[in-house]
Amino acid sequence: MATHAFQRSSRLPLYLTQALSGVAYVTLGPLLDSILRDLGIPLAHGGLLPLSFFLGQVVALVAFNVLLARVPVKWCLVGAAVLQAAGLGAAGLLARGFWSFILPYFVAGCAEVLLAAVPGIWISSHVKEGTARAITLMMMSSVATMTLTPVVLGVLLNAGAGWRTILAGEAGLSLLLGMVLVLLPLVDIQERENLRLRQVRTVAAFNPRLLAAIAGAAFLYIGGEMTLGVWLPKFELDTFGASPAWAGLAVTFYFVGQIVGRVVIVPFTGRLLTSWLLFVSTGMMAVFAIGISLAPSLAISLALTFGAGLGSSAAFSLIGSYAGKFPYWYGGVVYSAFQFSAGIGGMVFPYLTGPVAASLGFRVAIGFAALPMLIVALLAFRLREAAGEARRLVAKPG
Repeated sequence: MATHAFQRSSRLPLYLTQALSGVAYVTLGPLLDSILRDLGIPLAHGGLLPLSFFLGQVVALVAFNVLLARVPVKWCLVGAAVLQAAGLGAAGLLARGFWSFILPYFVAGCAEVLLAAVPGIWISSHVKEGTARAITLMMMSSVATMTLTPVVLGVLLNAGAGWRTILAGEAGLSLLLGMVLVLLPLVDIQERENLRLRQVRTVAAFNPRLLAAIAGAAFLYIGGEMTLGVWLPKFELDTFGASPAWAGLAVTFYFVGQIVGRVVIVPFTGRLLTSWLLFVSTGMMAVFAIGISLAPSLAISLALTFGAGLGSSAAFSLIGSYAGKFPYWYGGVVYSAFQFSAGIGGMVFPYLTGPVAASLGFRVAIGFAALPMLIVALLAFRLREAAGEARRLVAKPG
């Protein structure tokens, strides 16, 4: 009991790193237009910027699982905060063109995913009952910063601050958090090992259908979400002639919707099937994404963006919570696979959006985000079957 209480009291570093990851995660969208203009990058190549960020995420997740098992998770988080400071600082202060921006931004992506994923790996390894609730509550801190960051960036941009200054400021914030993390205790994940092919096969063999469904859902969901997160501000600027502040609010409205949706959905995570909540969530998001692409005005577009966030709400944490269906350290490995697949989706879909927007227009490109969400809604039933959810609910006493 004492150990359990200590584990609960030592989660503060997880909430702090989740919050910091949320800042870096949504920064590119509000800054994208000014970065493309200042560095002379054409719209059709704009998708390569988020691709470099998410490629960094994929590489870092492999490194974490294959090379860093002997490094306590606390020091992995400290190192990630410092690395994010270096990547954002170099991108903001040293970039003079395409390559000199995406290389340090790749480094920032390596760091951001560790700040975001390690807390979920920790929860999946330590919390086997109520995993969906625990992950959803933890991710509230990143959703909060994802909501506030575009507002702050919009105000700063309207006040004349450049994207270089903003990235340098976020680098300083990352360095400060790294110093704070040094002082905070965090229970390590026991029996974690550097993964080898034998261990990957062992984990996959436990429930291959569930693992494949988790990976597929993560790939598609983040692909759709990041299409909106990266390109919505540019969509508002080009389609409605919005100011940078109003364009940034598009991302804020989305994450405000997520906060409201999570507050509503948390009480139901222990009462309704996770798969049913995921089906409703992603189905709503698909409908609202189509609505955004057809919106006749900025006001209606922003209102529909709030609806898309409300719909998606806890979808990502719901998908990730299925990692808790795997025993002990397997759960951490599966959560890493979940984040790995999400990183690939974050590379592919936002990258494709640039050429689609350049050739077919932004409305078609934004409407394209609905497709992966509809597929995830259908995958919810596959997750239910593979996890044996319905049987467990029936068998649950009371």
